[in-house]
Amino acid sequence: MTTAPTSAPRPRAHLIAGMASVLVSGLLGMTWLWISILTLVSGVSGLLAAGTGMVVLIPWAMAMRWAAAVERRRALAVHGVEVVVPARRLARRTGVVGWLHQLWLDVASGPFWRAALHHHAVMLVGLLLSALFWTVLVSSAALALSLLGLATPPPRLGTAAVAALACALLLLAVGILAVGAVAERGLARVMLPDADDALREEVVELAERRQGAVDAATAERLRIERDLHDGVQPRLVALSMTLGLARSRIASDPERAEQLVAEAHEESKAIMTELRQLARGIHPAVLTDRGLDAALSALAARSTIPVELHVDVPTPAGREAEAVAYFVVSEALTNIAKHSGASRARADVRGDASALRIVVEDDGIGGAQVRRDGVSTGLAGLTDRVRATGGSLEISSARLGADGRGTRLAAVIPHDRKDTPR
Repeated sequence: MTTAPTSAPRPRAHLIAGMASVLVSGLLGMTWLWISILTLVSGVSGLLAAGTGMVVLIPWAMAMRWAAAVERRRALAVHGVEVVVPARRLARRTGVVGWLHQLWLDVASGPFWRAALHHHAVMLVGLLLSALFWTVLVSSAALALSLLGLATPPPRLGTAAVAALACALLLLAVGILAVGAVAERGLARVMLPDADDALREEVVELAERRQGAVDAATAERLRIERDLHDGVQPRLVALSMTLGLARSRIASDPERAEQLVAEAHEESKAIMTELRQLARGIHPAVLTDRGLDAALSALAARSTIPVELHVDVPTPAGREAEAVAYFVVSEALTNIAKHSGASRARADVRGDASALRIVVEDDGIGGAQVRRDGVSTGLAGLTDRVRATGGSLEISSARLGADGRGTRLAAVIPHDRKDTPR
């Protein structure tokens, strides 16, 4: 969580700045307040007409985000109220869809509506008190002009009484602005997002990441169980039977026994290779020993589809982030080889000071989808794994037939700052 960066003025300047702020709020209340309310009402009404209200609701929501930022800065600069900026839930998509998703996440949050309500309440209070201020001030000015003979004085009032009344009205006008400044300060303290809102937003974000980690771990465990049960276990049973048969033939048929032992030896080496492949799926040793570039190069070399690989990661991202990046490329290349019918693939992995950015593309038939049906769970597990890091994963894969545009997988994985760079 952060606070608005504007420096707070000295306490004795708060009142004067607050009084000026009331006049500004009154001016906004005469113009922008009614525009905003009419826009919101017409947009909500238009939702019933084939969703056309979104045309005005989207600009209104963008304006409210901007107004909330301005109000936070005004609260600190004018009233000395430090407002906590709550942590935002970030969209996990990119492009226009990601921008709309981010806008929806902002609008669906409680702090957004509290800030919007505060913005309108300040304008309404400013409008009422400014109107009262100008009414009293004009009355005081009229009395002052009557003393100068430029206006008709009130009947049955002497000069001293008129002067006293003019001064009293002037003080009352200043007092109205002072009350308005205090009211604005109170509204900022009560209605703008505070630390509790920030903590609630952070809890929601952490809960989503935790669920993503749990789902990814569950999918990985099921994959390991399936690979052991369907692959390694039957081969170990066959190896045991071969050795048992060889043992029974040692006395009666030594040559056959030697042949069976040789077969068992070859099978044991094949099983060791399969176990290494399985271990590589948990955490590849080459990633730890030689880094991300070497690990991805090994992936590309083993691929049955020609892969054009580009890796540019000048800043170490941390072991967890690099492991997730490895699995993103590994799963993508596996899916391309199994399902896409592609003739070539391209993987681009780049890093900056904050994240790893991965793009994997192919020229296959497309149609890749994230499924959670218990059958095709590779992309679902990959999505959960990336989600657990606080990153995002986007898949573009329209099924267009054999001459389709292929599949594009784009992932953003934040750096794991807890790890010490190698």
